[in-house]
Amino acid sequence: MVTDNLFSFFLRNTFMLGFITWTWDPELLNLGSLSIRWYGLMWAIGLMLGYFVESKIYDNEKLPEGSMDKLFLVMVFSTVFGARVGHCFFYEWDYFSKHVFEVLYIWKGGLSSHGGAFGILTALFFFSKFGIHQSYLWTLDRIVIAVAICGACIRLGNLFNHEIYGDPTSMPWAFSFMLHPMSETTGFSEPSHPTQIYEMIYCLVTFSVLMFLYWKTKAAQRTGFLFAVFLYGVFLSRYMLEFIKRPQEDFEEGLLLNMGQMLSLPFVLAGTAIFLYILFKWGAEKSENRAKSFMGMGALVVVLATMMLVPLQNRKAQMMENSGVSRADVPNVGEPVKMDTDKVPDFLEKTTFLSDEGNTVHFQGGYIFVQDKRVAGPIVPVKSDAAHGFYISANGLYPGSVYRYMLRVYPDNKSVLLNLKDLRGNYHEVTPDAK
Repeated sequence: MVTDNLFSFFLRNTFMLGFITWTWDPELLNLGSLSIRWYGLMWAIGLMLGYFVESKIYDNEKLPEGSMDKLFLVMVFSTVFGARVGHCFFYEWDYFSKHVFEVLYIWKGGLSSHGGAFGILTALFFFSKFGIHQSYLWTLDRIVIAVAICGACIRLGNLFNHEIYGDPTSMPWAFSFMLHPMSETTGFSEPSHPTQIYEMIYCLVTFSVLMFLYWKTKAAQRTGFLFAVFLYGVFLSRYMLEFIKRPQEDFEEGLLLNMGQMLSLPFVLAGTAIFLYILFKWGAEKSENRAKSFMGMGALVVVLATMMLVPLQNRKAQMMENSGVSRADVPNVGEPVKMDTDKVPDFLEKTTFLSDEGNTVHFQGGYIFVQDKRVAGPIVPVKSDAAHGFYISANGLYPGSVYRYMLRVYPDNKSVLLNLKDLRGNYHEVTPDAK
């Protein structure tokens, strides 16, 4: 299994052959009733790497003996507890509000990085005051270095789990993920952005920058600076990445900002406030620095606002544009052909489509295939009228989610418009394959 994936990756990136079909088994070992998964292993490796990095920092700071061991226990408990509670509260509150005790069922999955962050921030407030007797920001400046490397490992675990990936893409590094990797039969997603790898990369870059700033510069002397760099490196990157990332839950459908972005905003604003304060203090130290300080503050606000508002405006425009598709979107067509609902599946079985992303789409046995990989199904006709076409539904890329498809058949079957609506409200239009 591992060899096949490595070989597939090599072929894909060397010869540009198709896309990567990611079939990595999420389960590392199965010892009867005991199952060890790659995701859990990545968590363990991340925590151990974080412990190693932080112990070197604490030795350099000459903190009391035993401080690191106490910190490790605090970090493990607060991270896991916060991540679990955060997921239950932010993403599935409707369910867990009625099944409160299941919040403790960590083995069933469901951890939120933002919840983990809130858990860490709360625990470290008390640890810094009663554990090492340092200021809160001093503690955060040093712990975020370990958090960054741990975050990279966790995102690698998400890749092994075939979860939290991005929108469909025709980029040469696209991954087709198994939809239900732990079941005996599974389909595959349309080739999509491997956002787990993107997130792992920005965590590694943030870790490298923080390590350099701590060990090779005097940046740590500016209390709060390293923490602010971390907030930008992780949460500003997360905010931007969410624009090409599939929503995790159905309730995010149609939201201008999804839950991940809304939860990232407070961290980005906190980082901005810290940077502005540091610039202000620097300008106050010497009169000749004041003009540069205010220029830096203004530039920071303008650049940040541009980075955050431009893609947001683009998404808003895209959502408005894709809110509906008219016949004008397909040239040289007339009124929709009237077709009985029960004939729709047979028509689909005989037709191959080509998506805007360059992927072939066809229907077989009631299932939807993209590039010969099953992405959803079985389909069920749910509505039909001559003015608006046919609506069919199918199980989507996430368990429990439903994708809506709208089919419009035009005269003599010369033109077909098939709209694939994902949870964010985007449409991927496909027309008959010229072949």
